[in-house]
Amino acid sequence: MPLLRLGVDARSRVGFLWAMGQADDVTVRRVTVRSDGRPFGALVVGQHGPTDPGAMCPVVAFGHGFAQDAGRYLSILTGLAARGYVVVAPDSETRLWPSHARLADDLWRAIEWARSSSPHADPAACAVAGHSMGAGAALLAAQRHTDIDTVVTFAAARTRPSSVAAAAAIRADALFVVGSLDRIVRPETTRTMYAAKPTPATFVTITGGYHCGFLDSAACRGLGCDSGDLTRDAQLAITRQLLGDWLDSRLRGRPLPPWPDHVVVESR
Repeated sequence: MPLLRLGVDARSRVGFLWAMGQADDVTVRRVTVRSDGRPFGALVVGQHGPTDPGAMCPVVAFGHGFAQDAGRYLSILTGLAARGYVVVAPDSETRLWPSHARLADDLWRAIEWARSSSPHADPAACAVAGHSMGAGAALLAAQRHTDIDTVVTFAAARTRPSSVAAAAAIRADALFVVGSLDRIVRPETTRTMYAAKPTPATFVTITGGYHCGFLDSAACRGLGCDSGDLTRDAQLAITRQLLGDWLDSRLRGRPLPPWPDHVVVESR
């Protein structure tokens, strides 16, 4: 599997992460996933090697937002990999008329591929996560595949098939995260999914957060993006902590630490 070849914008984002010390112990690779169907490109992010050679790493598949690509979430992906996860982010369905159903399938296929290709991938612990369209697709994947242990969404958007109907059928624990100032996928949209989801479920509002604050940078120089009261770096730091702490608690049985500042939490 080759090391990641990136365009100028993506290379600058990787360089920024290394400079900030967020990717010192991880590798970022571009691969072609072939698992029971059409092949698709993906980013695979993981540690150079587990601290404990015998350790098993839970697998997390991450879905990108509409018209974005996986490389725009590198700070989230590398932050999670540094905690000891194998992270696979499909780069499929990036065109203007994406199939939400296919992206959901690709999230599960990414998990299967990682389990078969990585000697450190845990065969018994996995999760799906995503942003916007990818978050809705994560709900579709969790509905279809009961082996998924938990799902985490950031600014989850409505999808076809319905992400609301999918949430209503998910029995695994779920975390729904929104930004209070999101003007692209308003918090009320994601709340319908949270309301439909059977217990257990948790809804977290990042006060001052916004839709594009979940991205390292947005496509088309941010055309059509919103803004919020938090800086992008501050929102991404909160996002990485929420995601990592949640997965550590659900996939590794660790105590859930105190919630970070700037969040409001509802659980049932």
